[in-house]
Amino acid sequence: MASVKYQGRDLAFKLVNHILALSDPAPVVKRCLRQLGIGLVEICGRRFETRHVAVVAIGKAAPRLIDGALGSIEVTRALAVIPRGWVKPRVSGVEVIESTHPLPSDLSIKAAEEIIELSRTLGRGDLVIFLISGGGSALVELPRPPLTIEDLTELNRLMLSSGMSISEINTVRKHVSMVKGGQLARYFTSRGVNVVGLYVSDVPGDDPSLIASGPTVPDKSSFADAVNVLKVRGIWGSAPTVVKGLLEDGVKGVVPETPKRLRVFNRVILTNMDVLRGLKARLSELGLRSVILTSRLEGEAREVGRALASVALDSARRGTLLRRGVLLAGGEPTVTVRGSGRGGRTMELAASFAKSVSGQGKVSILTLATDGIDGNTDAAGAYADHTTESRALAAGLSIDESLSNNDTYTLFNRLNDLVVTGPTGTQVNMVSLILVNVTGG
Repeated sequence: MASVKYQGRDLAFKLVNHILALSDPAPVVKRCLRQLGIGLVEICGRRFETRHVAVVAIGKAAPRLIDGALGSIEVTRALAVIPRGWVKPRVSGVEVIESTHPLPSDLSIKAAEEIIELSRTLGRGDLVIFLISGGGSALVELPRPPLTIEDLTELNRLMLSSGMSISEINTVRKHVSMVKGGQLARYFTSRGVNVVGLYVSDVPGDDPSLIASGPTVPDKSSFADAVNVLKVRGIWGSAPTVVKGLLEDGVKGVVPETPKRLRVFNRVILTNMDVLRGLKARLSELGLRSVILTSRLEGEAREVGRALASVALDSARRGTLLRRGVLLAGGEPTVTVRGSGRGGRTMELAASFAKSVSGQGKVSILTLATDGIDGNTDAAGAYADHTTESRALAAGLSIDESLSNNDTYTLFNRLNDLVVTGPTGTQVNMVSLILVNVTGG
């Protein structure tokens, strides 16, 4: 093994670029697609004979996905739907449609209409390849009648601030939309077009029906599930009346369910676990032991932070998982917004971790949102260790107050412990590096 070149805080920050490289879907999709000849394309081992090929990339990873795709195959038309102000594709010949995130808007409807119009230009034997990634739920939207985009915006605002999991949120989204839960694919399959969906996962468990609300994937959930989620989460009473009416009509069978079967080839091509495994290999090259805890972190971010702190401290003191090295974890914790500050899930997790390990041992954490944006901030994450709380107090700051006001961005900004990458053009969820007895640097 090579000797460790970087240690402690220095090691954590040096690994950020490696995490982002592992999160880049361009080389992955490029390996998946092959042009075998005129009118013959191979996709993840399956061959398609076709006259015309259209590519539609949707989500935060759309720029890099379409870069990889157009570097491998010949296409008739290429669309990329991305957040407004996001990283653009590097390749030429792509029609870029900018939309809004995290809340849908009229731009989201325009994006959906552009894709539906594309379906009308294709026919039997043609091929459309959807490249789907996180963020797509807001970027492409078409409300189920009689709902308006304002109804969906309000519903999404309630859900996103409630601490609901992405699985719960997307269960509801699929039943108030005309393009989610496999419905977008039907505009194409109804015309005899072959549909392929390649997915970059940003959801724990990597279920493609939950990634961007699964626009090409048969939906396993029901209207009854959507109603139940809103009631259990205490949102039902606050939801727009017209939304509740639609969902109740769906339960009664007045409104048709989302499709449960589709003739579509779907494949998840990049996951959070893929990144964690690549990171583990890199740490081995540096001579450091590592253990992958999970790629499925869920729950309130501050609670997840406390749990990870307990694991780190037991390892540091008792060697339960490793006595010196790095624990790796990924997933999608949530934040229940109660304050008016700036922050996000990665920073809340790091702040809670710091509070739990304060003065107790040589452990630290770096949390990173792989899309480069955490919550309502311009930062991707934060670094915290056993000295964070004492440094915060010396600066006149309180971790408890920062968490109470959802203002962890201010905390880490003042301590110079923010991780800032800018928009990355990908999204495979959050990655956490927990360093145990790795000191110095």
